[in-house]
Amino acid sequence: MTEIREGPSPLASLRAQRPLTATEGRIAAHLTQHWAELPLMSAAEVAQDLGVNPSSVTRFAQALGYRGYPDLQRAVRLELRARHAPAPLPAESQAAAHWARETAVFTALAAMPEAQLDRVAGRLAAARRVWVTGARGSAPAAAYAAHLWRGVRPDVHLLGGEAGADPERWLDAGPQDLLVAFTVRRYAQGTARLVQALGARGAALVLVTDGPAAPGARQAAEVLVLPAPGLGQVPKEAAEGRFVPLAAPASLSALLAAKLVDRVGTARLEAAERELGEQDVFAY
Repeated sequence: MTEIREGPSPLASLRAQRPLTATEGRIAAHLTQHWAELPLMSAAEVAQDLGVNPSSVTRFAQALGYRGYPDLQRAVRLELRARHAPAPLPAESQAAAHWARETAVFTALAAMPEAQLDRVAGRLAAARRVWVTGARGSAPAAAYAAHLWRGVRPDVHLLGGEAGADPERWLDAGPQDLLVAFTVRRYAQGTARLVQALGARGAALVLVTDGPAAPGARQAAEVLVLPAPGLGQVPKEAAEGRFVPLAAPASLSALLAAKLVDRVGTARLEAAERELGEQDVFAY
């Protein structure tokens, strides 16, 4: 989890000027804990978490030297963006470093509790409709998951990152539905909007992400945290900034598809094979 760094940070400067009041101390601790989430958290949400007035959050941002909370959000967004350049690989053996990172990710992935995976597979089987979303770098992972699960059960719908502004695509969502959202840093506003919109309609949420502090984690029925280079689960030679890795979420989606087959059977897969007929070419 990303924390406010001491030294030249605005928070350190404020502490140097004067002691923090009790309310300021609570706000400072909360912002420190949820620093990476601030671009997607409103002042009202911060205030609600702490049980304080939203004006207290605004005044705290002003005490840090910003005109208001939105300016603080913009500063945090720029800071986080600056740390998301692709992680370099050692020049002497780029391939070896890359595969070592991938191997470490899958070693950590194998430790994911199977009971949790079974619960998610059960939700995928029981839902009236399954909505799958992912934006930016997470979009290919969402598309692959939707492709696999659509082959096993009906009513699997892929929603792109722009779907939050296209409500006609998800107006039918309801309490018996499931939203599976793929989201990794950098987290996308579009995904957060869809999580809020379908959650307001009663749809359950399964979040596939790289950290427990991802937007939507508090509302999720299940949070599947995938190990990712540079985020504490695997060797730290990989910087936090990186290309979005797809091997882990793709493998997870295939595993969930296999578990889904165990629950709903193979009738849909077999029907699709019959419809394909001679369209597929098999070479041996």
